[in-house]
Amino acid sequence: MDNIKIVKQTLYTQWVDQSTGELFEETREFLDDTIKVPKKTSRSSSKKPKDTDVDPKVYLEDNKIRLNSKAIELMGFEPEQKINILFEKKGRTTTPILCEDLKSGNRLTKTYTVSCRGSKHDNLAEYGDTFEIVPYDGKEGYFKLIGNAPQAEDDIIDVPEEIANPEEFDVDDESGVDMDDFELEI
Repeated sequence: MDNIKIVKQTLYTQWVDQSTGELFEETREFLDDTIKVPKKTSRSSSKKPKDTDVDPKVYLEDNKIRLNSKAIELMGFEPEQKINILFEKKGRTTTPILCEDLKSGNRLTKTYTVSCRGSKHDNLAEYGDTFEIVPYDGKEGYFKLIGNAPQAEDDIIDVPEEIANPEEFDVDDESGVDMDDFELEI
């Protein structure tokens, strides 16, 4: 608050009553006074969001992701730190990973949000809109995001590239009969 100080002032006034010709004088004094004027403050969004989640979670929203306070505690991220979402592919499964990335990451705001637009947003949306956070084994500072969307199972069966005994599977047609056992004369 700012204080404004008013100084003591004296106002001296004289006037004449025209009907009687009488002279009047008046003196008014204004006392010292201090007025408190509130400062204009801009409201910033520096308040940390209050959440009631007991588990660390990440929420996918329009053009951003929001981390709850438990997620921030688990990961140890600070506002202004750059964070990125990577997609790790192992075999046929892809897992979203959250980590610090100084080069291509987006800034974590004071309200625990990170910009997430375009293809990254679309790719992450395939996994859901609410994610549990699991520390990545063997990589400090990396966290797997487990989404709430059901993942589609592929109909493709994994076949090993090399077969231990190839002669065991030497079949020429769909009948399962080995054609090398027959001699054909023409």
